[in-house]
Amino acid sequence: MTRSRRMRRGLAGASMALFSLALIGGMALAGWRMGWEHGKAEQARRIQATADAAVRQAMDLLDAGQEERALAFLEAAARLRPGDPTVEAARVEAQRRIAARPTPTSLPPEILLEDAFQTARKAYEAGDLPRAVELLLQIRNRDPAFRATEVTSLLREAALRHGMRLLQDPEDRIAEGLFYLDQAARLGPLPPEAATAYRLAALYLAARDTWGVNWPETIQRFQELYRLAPGYRDVARRLFQAHVAYGDLLAAQGESCPAEAQYQAALRLFADPTVQTKAQEAGAHCLQATPTPIPGSLPGGGTPLPPPIPVGRLAYALYDPELGTSVLYVIEASGRGFRVAVGADQPAWQPGGRRLAYRVAGVGLFLRDLESGETVQIAGPGAAWPTWAPDGQHLAFMDGTGGIRILNLQEPGQAQRIATGRFPAWSAQGTLIWTGCAAGGCGLLLLPPGASAPVRLSQHPNDLQATWAPDGSAMVYTTDVQGSWDLVIATPQGFFRALTSGGGQEIGPAWSPDGGWIAYLSDADGRWGVYLIPAAGGTPRKILDLGERLPDPLSQRVAWGP
Repeated sequence: MTRSRRMRRGLAGASMALFSLALIGGMALAGWRMGWEHGKAEQARRIQATADAAVRQAMDLLDAGQEERALAFLEAAARLRPGDPTVEAARVEAQRRIAARPTPTSLPPEILLEDAFQTARKAYEAGDLPRAVELLLQIRNRDPAFRATEVTSLLREAALRHGMRLLQDPEDRIAEGLFYLDQAARLGPLPPEAATAYRLAALYLAARDTWGVNWPETIQRFQELYRLAPGYRDVARRLFQAHVAYGDLLAAQGESCPAEAQYQAALRLFADPTVQTKAQEAGAHCLQATPTPIPGSLPGGGTPLPPPIPVGRLAYALYDPELGTSVLYVIEASGRGFRVAVGADQPAWQPGGRRLAYRVAGVGLFLRDLESGETVQIAGPGAAWPTWAPDGQHLAFMDGTGGIRILNLQEPGQAQRIATGRFPAWSAQGTLIWTGCAAGGCGLLLLPPGASAPVRLSQHPNDLQATWAPDGSAMVYTTDVQGSWDLVIATPQGFFRALTSGGGQEIGPAWSPDGGWIAYLSDADGRWGVYLIPAAGGTPRKILDLGERLPDPLSQRVAWGP
């Protein structure tokens, strides 16, 4: 029995043991957590299967005497299963064979290299592109100066052609195709067609690797791919299935409103009677939904906990690692709190505080009536960072293409694009502020009511997330002008003062309804949390712990309403 076959037998045994352990562990789980853990196991299984396939291919190549190609596959397997003894043993064996390969001494080295080059050229002309790549890599490794221009040109062309061929293979050889295109890219820029194929394939693999583990991330990645190439492979069908699966997970958790949104997103891709029924059922439950109290917000006797905020209601998003997404909560000055929606963030209070606007990543913007429980979607995928006009009937938001749009809730329809920029915020007087560029540079821009063009308030392009004081006399924003993200208060007249400095990343601020406090997000103590600081300046205090992880911090904020 050859050493490579013994390795193959060991690999099969190890795979069976891993499969048995995964099966036993899966049977021990229950409820919705079973689905999440199954997703993790499924991802691990796919990684295991990919690594196993790479090792099997390497073993076959070793048996065929193609040690360099075998070593390339083993390097890929090692990245998937670092420290695996079978993979490491195979790598050592491949390296041993390469080192022990006899080198004829009766002929000059240049004759041997010339023979290898001619063989590679014939392999290329015959369509045996993997063999051509293997030989040309050997030549480059032994003497980079030998026919350098010709070897490089032929190697690049062979790797490029074979990589493109593999990406088009119906047998799903995407990972191999990317490997060969990587080889070509090291020798020069990929042509536009190959660069596009590489990008689409890489996006597809990245999206597929999150399948069943993190549905919002899966949906977001497949949506990006769908926007670029809706006909690519099975992207449309996978996006449909991801929306349905995430909707099922949310429905099982009693989150009818976001579940309905997921089902509706799926139905926009394909008509399906089963999903239509699910959407109708979730919609009916959504109309009857009431906010869910935060577990532990009240002690057993029913007495409210000490108030974490001095006034009003504070909305914030907490990342839940088990769900793989954010959950939107509201806490009140009374100490009570409730959950608003799963998969939601970027809250914004309607003037008066009856409705809360928020984003569901990959789906769009929603409004939740906190009295009736009614939830409606007002903007589609890509929309983010909603802000209310003082009349409570218009919303401005980022549209996902670098623009800012205004939506009239009384006349639903196409939102009007008014500017290019990010992070819009409306004052009580109707002045709109956002981060953008105007004549002379970039920074915070102000557009008063009736003005035809904005004026620039600040001079730094990373002055972000501005939000107004309740009376419109000032705004607070986050900036990295000093090297770390800190909060600054400014007036429309151009007076500035630092509010925080050097305590960590301080982002996503919101002014209290009485104007006396500012809430914000920070990791000053090594964990993310919600902090309060007097608007006049002073010592901040942490009121809520949000854990160690806050995905994409600059897309997060708190909102403080009446």
